[in-house]
Amino acid sequence: MAEEMSLRERKKAETRVALCRAAMRIVAEKGLDRLTVDAVAAEGGVSVRTFHNYFGSKEEAVFAMVSEVLHDVVQRFAASPAEVGIWDAFRSAVLASVDEARTQWADGLAMLRTLRAEPEQLAQQLAKVTAIHFAAVETVAARTGTDPKTDLYPHLLANACGSVLDSAIAIWDGEPLEEFRDLLIDGVEQMRAGLPQPV
Repeated sequence: MAEEMSLRERKKAETRVALCRAAMRIVAEKGLDRLTVDAVAAEGGVSVRTFHNYFGSKEEAVFAMVSEVLHDVVQRFAASPAEVGIWDAFRSAVLASVDEARTQWADGLAMLRTLRAEPEQLAQQLAKVTAIHFAAVETVAARTGTDPKTDLYPHLLANACGSVLDSAIAIWDGEPLEEFRDLLIDGVEQMRAGLPQPV
């Protein structure tokens, strides 16, 4: 019985991932305006009713995997040893996530690149991952002994980390993923140096 449950849960997880990837693929290829629940269900090989067993909306399906990989980065960041510097901890967390979830990152990045052409839509959808941002603020505060209610630092640092990700997405040309990693590393180093003006 335990094995049967395990197989059932694995099948559910596979279906959920397939729907996420289908939604992101549609957005990457056609834009958010062309995304429909019917299209995601068809692409994922399930009925609309089955789709709604997994997600409450098409937008939730699009951003579920993005939210999960960002949450993974925050968890890795939080788990980094206290003696590791803040920027080293962030860089290690995000690069480890990229390396271990390459498909999820590649799919999410392709979708986000398309959405950059629709800034209002992107802003609305990214607002749904604000909980992850606040988790990052809390993580920075815990690592640095600052208070997120009274100190600017954890908010500034969390925003700076998000800016590194956003800036890398903005200029990455889509392939290969190693070039995205290099942009992340460069972004971290520039932030660490205090963004000195280029000579």
